[in-house]
Amino acid sequence: MLEKGNFINNRYEIINPVGAGGMSDVYKAKDHKLNRNVAIKVLKTEYSKDKNFVSKFRVEAQSAASLIHPNIVNVYDVGEDDGLYYIVMELIEGITLKKYIEKKGKLSFRETISIAIQIANGIECAHNNQIVHRDIKPQNILISREGKVKVTDFGIARAASANTINGNAMGSVHYISPEQAGGQYVDEKSDIYSLGITMFEMYTGRVPFDGESTVSIALKHIQSNVPSVREYVPTVPVSIEKIILKCTQNKADRRYPKISLLISDLKRALAEPNVDFVQLDTSNIGGSTVMITDDEINQIRKGSSDNRKDTVEDTLDDENDIDKLNPKMDRIVSVGGIIIGIIALLIATVVATLFISDNNFDFAKKAETVEVSTVPSDKTIVPNVLGQTLDDAEQLLHKNYLGYKYDSNYVYSDIYPKDTIVSQSIDSGKMVDRNETVTLVVSKGAKKITVPSGIVNSSLETAKDTIKKAGLKTEVVYEYSDRSIDVVISCSPSERASVSKNSIVTLKVSRGRTVRDNQSVYTVPNLVGMEQGKAQAKISSSGFGIGAVREVYDEKIEKGIVIRQTLKAGTSIPSGATIGLVVSKGPENPEEYKATYTFALEDLVDSDGNPITEGVVSVAVDEVLQKVDKKHSDVSKWDGDYTMDLTSETKGKATIELFVNGKSVKKDTVKFK
Repeated sequence: MLEKGNFINNRYEIINPVGAGGMSDVYKAKDHKLNRNVAIKVLKTEYSKDKNFVSKFRVEAQSAASLIHPNIVNVYDVGEDDGLYYIVMELIEGITLKKYIEKKGKLSFRETISIAIQIANGIECAHNNQIVHRDIKPQNILISREGKVKVTDFGIARAASANTINGNAMGSVHYISPEQAGGQYVDEKSDIYSLGITMFEMYTGRVPFDGESTVSIALKHIQSNVPSVREYVPTVPVSIEKIILKCTQNKADRRYPKISLLISDLKRALAEPNVDFVQLDTSNIGGSTVMITDDEINQIRKGSSDNRKDTVEDTLDDENDIDKLNPKMDRIVSVGGIIIGIIALLIATVVATLFISDNNFDFAKKAETVEVSTVPSDKTIVPNVLGQTLDDAEQLLHKNYLGYKYDSNYVYSDIYPKDTIVSQSIDSGKMVDRNETVTLVVSKGAKKITVPSGIVNSSLETAKDTIKKAGLKTEVVYEYSDRSIDVVISCSPSERASVSKNSIVTLKVSRGRTVRDNQSVYTVPNLVGMEQGKAQAKISSSGFGIGAVREVYDEKIEKGIVIRQTLKAGTSIPSGATIGLVVSKGPENPEEYKATYTFALEDLVDSDGNPITEGVVSVAVDEVLQKVDKKHSDVSKWDGDYTMDLTSETKGKATIELFVNGKSVKKDTVKFK
């Protein structure tokens, strides 16, 4: 350890330590040549004579020095002073993202997206220079006092073009991608996975996988799918839910192929948080059984014998200081032992399980059990083809030695897109004879709704009522016109157009004529900051009509307070004009109200009163889909009544509806309190 007052190369004066890692120490120092404070990372003395460690240390310098971007910590200098290897970096006065999350518990939707965009911008710069970071995690993200987000610690970064398999680098296990944990080829999509896990932690306040050892956690990344953030934050907007799911797909080819596409979706999510625009491959989400054949078992036995001497540390100290890593773990990283160790322990665990236990891995209380068993040569496992296109479903069934046929009755579905599989006659994960036939039901997509006629030239209130009865939503835009005030001038989509349920119909509404001679003119009052009721009273008393009210989330302004108004305060407007308001709904994650509801087995009947014995189950409360547990996700699994625990932001009564294969079979009310 260097002490205060020590000099490096007669230029950098040590001020105080900032953090300590497995192979280096970080100090705050004074650059006397340029008269500025910097951060200096110094390779620990015990490692400076090890060529592997010195090489790795230089890789960090070379990787980071080639990157110049506002969201990456700048590297100013690199050198060696009498056997002391060092890197001089930009000093960031602030805290790590890890500490920031711990301080706040969890971050809001907008804060999560904003920070993620900045991280992604920094990573994009690295990817454009053929550099994969390989260790994206909140501990390696710095937030300055000004709120600037910067990516640091390219300690295990490697040029993407190196095509290295079974590389030595091992990112922190809570954020590691499945391919990196398994010692496979690592490319840009590995960083996208780690960023997805980081977003998961920002929004929920926790990591998706945890366990007693690094091995058990790494195995979960390899063998399990990351759960939806909706399990922990039920009110999550669909955009960020699906963005995180797409980033953290177990198979790399199902993630964003380029981080630029992720950045584009993140930016759109800021503007349209509740629009379901993310294209997500939903097949095999939710976990599946890992089956091992006899040949694979023999290969595992051989691999276990070859690698039984390899070991791996069972703990990883993810401290929050800059570059904070466990020294023993860092030594393992340098020689490549971490990847081999995980593979060896995976092999040993599988073999021990096959011969000693009842073929189950139980990694953590909340982790889904992964069964390990052999598949007889005349049997096969039914794959999950729900949400797959017809071609993909056919190929997947064929690959698993299964036949298929289609139910002639296609069904509407609000969940599965048109021409994808909405249900299968044999549950996924079930072992059956080869060449068994699986009956598939195909989705017709969401049922289309026709925009009603008679909207144009009607009054605003009449138009809104008509559109609402049709199952659609409205958005109002005002403009001056020769037509009477609050008369609809046009609508988009146009009348008689086919749209999806809950689509928005934008109404262009007359604000009345511009000022005419001898016409009364009124001054628009300032309504921002007023309570909604008082603002509307002020509108009336000032000679204006009360226009539409739109509610939006706001983290700072309390619920019911006016944020914006449609007419600018202080302007002169002719009589008869209306003033619309934008009112705060309060924080995005408000207090939740709870309720329970029980669906009886007898509720599962079709329109003719016949019992429904199979089909995909979904439940909606006030037209918002709810999470249905796995046991009741298919009618064929029901063995009795189904009681659901529900949450809502709104107190009081709500409409609850049960669907089977997209068709409503039960509708009722439920009270939240």
